[in-house]
Amino acid sequence: MAAPLAVRDGRVVDVTAPPPLPAPVAAAVVTLARELAARPFQAPDATRLAALGLGRRELAAAERAGTLLRVTEGVVLLPGAEERAAELLAALPQPFTLSEARQALRTTRRVAVPLLELLDRRRLTRRLPDDRRAVV
Repeated sequence: MAAPLAVRDGRVVDVTAPPPLPAPVAAAVVTLARELAARPFQAPDATRLAALGLGRRELAAAERAGTLLRVTEGVVLLPGAEERAAELLAALPQPFTLSEARQALRTTRRVAVPLLELLDRRRLTRRLPDDRRAVV
C-alpha cells in the first residue's frame, strides 16, 4: 500500500514523513554528528548544545526527523547508538555493573545511567535484582 501523499509548498510529499529540518538545525546536527562519530557515547552537555543552537524545539525536531536519538532530557546521541552500545556491552563478562558499562562505552555516569535504562526499556539489556545488567 502506498504512503498517503499531499501537496506542500508546491511539492508532493509523503504525509507520514517528518518535515525537513530548517537549514540551521540541519547544519548543527551535522556538526554534532561529526563530534559524536569520534566519541559516540560522549553526549554533549547543555552548554555545547546551546552553542550549536540546539534548544528543546530543535532537538525535538531532530528526533522526529530521525537524525538524533534522545536518550533522556539533555542527553542526545546518534541514531543506532543503543544497538552499538548493546554490541559493546555484550563483549563484557556477563552480568556487568554500571561502572563496567561506563568504562566500556567510554562515557560519563550522566550518559551511562539513562542509556542503560533505555537499553532495558528496549529489551536489549536486562536489569538484575542486584542492579547488575546482562545483554539479552
